[in-house]
Amino acid sequence: MHLLAIVNNKGGVGKTTSAVNLGAAFAEIGQATLLVDLDPAASASVHLGLDKSRGEHQTLCDYLLSEKRRLADYIYPTTFDNLWCVPSEPALSEFYEEMMQEEDMDFFLHQKDFPNKFDIVIMDSPPNMGNLAYNALAIAQHVLIPVQTQYLAMTGLELTLNTVNKVQRHLNPKLNILGFFGTHYDRRTNVAKEVLQKLREKFGTMVFDTVIGINSKLIEAYGAQKPILSYASSARGAREYRALAREVLQRLGQK
Repeated sequence: MHLLAIVNNKGGVGKTTSAVNLGAAFAEIGQATLLVDLDPAASASVHLGLDKSRGEHQTLCDYLLSEKRRLADYIYPTTFDNLWCVPSEPALSEFYEEMMQEEDMDFFLHQKDFPNKFDIVIMDSPPNMGNLAYNALAIAQHVLIPVQTQYLAMTGLELTLNTVNKVQRHLNPKLNILGFFGTHYDRRTNVAKEVLQKLREKFGTMVFDTVIGINSKLIEAYGAQKPILSYASSARGAREYRALAREVLQRLGQK
């Protein structure tokens, strides 16, 4: 089982879009994939049709309140074959902080909590480096860092890397940065090209070859509550996430 955390301190860089569509791309090629939504915004959950305001399903908040804390009871299949989700809801951050104080605990998710049937677990983190992001990094084996191809993205990236480094030193020495990938790439602008070039100059082969471009179908897929691979399978966005998934699996040592 591979545990991947998708993190970046900056919001709007494509963490959730990447978590959902990478998950679908892994699932499509036979990897039993679980997406854990650790973002209180619950965007990944909504994207996969698990909107708490419209359904009776339980979320990580219910998991926190449970005496048994058996994560398997909070895993739901999605409409995409081979892809499951542990959903979130807006109250998650508040619940988590209260439980940490009451139970004097550091984290509420651990590697042993995930059922062995999954090949890949993807954790979508919130757009800040708070306790929920720390929990993801503390139990992950690998980190994927999406970087928006705009000038300010490189500045915000430093805080993300400092946090990862701190976790490596104090909580999870085996944590590995699997790689960086560009998002919101506008092929028509020099800015996007320059930022991508700077990213590759700074991090070399740690930057994936695949770049996720701007694609209206990705936005439409969110509205349809489906991964782009099922909403518009032949769209550029779907092809790019398939390509990125293949690169990730190669780095994980899988064919």
